[in-house]
Amino acid sequence: MTAHRVKAMFHSTAMVHDYDRTVARMAELFGLRVLEYSEADNPAIGRRGGMTWVGDGSIELCEPTFEGAAPDRFVRRTGGGMQGVALWVDNFEATIKHLAAHDVAMPVTLGHFGFSSPRSTAGLQFEWSESTVDEDPRAGAPEPAFVVTPQVDVTHHAFVGAVVDDPIATAGAIADAFDVPVTFTAPEADAGTPVAGLGLRDCTLALFALDPDESEALWGRSHDRPRVSLLGLRVDDLAVARAALLGASVELVRETPDMLVLRPETAGDLEVVVVADLLPGDPRL
Repeated sequence: MTAHRVKAMFHSTAMVHDYDRTVARMAELFGLRVLEYSEADNPAIGRRGGMTWVGDGSIELCEPTFEGAAPDRFVRRTGGGMQGVALWVDNFEATIKHLAAHDVAMPVTLGHFGFSSPRSTAGLQFEWSESTVDEDPRAGAPEPAFVVTPQVDVTHHAFVGAVVDDPIATAGAIADAFDVPVTFTAPEADAGTPVAGLGLRDCTLALFALDPDESEALWGRSHDRPRVSLLGLRVDDLAVARAALLGASVELVRETPDMLVLRPETAGDLEVVVVADLLPGDPRL
């Protein structure tokens, strides 16, 4: 049997109130394009939507369709937004065995993909898959054309961000369990900047300190528990991107010389940060 190996970030995952509205706004701002779409008739899945493409990576973007199902509960509890990370592996069965040996349970499996327990990974949701969709450009499919000319030229799906209680300890534990590298640590990082990173072969998972009292000021959303919460998009010129976003009625929660934090309600109901650089140790550097 092929050994466990993470070969890429299959996609980040977002669950929102209104799929059509989010797709339209993200297309207008950042050039998001739909790769495939489906409506699940299985209450255990309970969503409509599918894979989309922005920069050099994919977001599975969905809207709940079954009241009381897990996607619906997530949106009702959090207001919606980024939800998880899916990892693309060489062999799903080998991954299940590898994770079990590192005390990471896989309670939900559906064929050659499944979901590990957030209780095993510091409260963060991870999906695992042995394959991708036929429409994925990384599988040889052409990138679809822009539906509209985007306001901002996104070069990279720079990172997916998560808020956790102890970023450095979480990075070490996940790196060991998943067999991926810790790309950086910054124990003295200012509030709202990444404290640790994990290399996902073609993207970074950036870990931020959870601060429930300051989360509204930092992100424009309230976070009272660990979760995947943030989408980082890289551009070549942050000043040009800033002007374009403000011109498109996007509001800023805050900004630094290297990062723009967008107000979710004005940016497709997702917590998005626009950055000038990839994070230290990013596998694409």
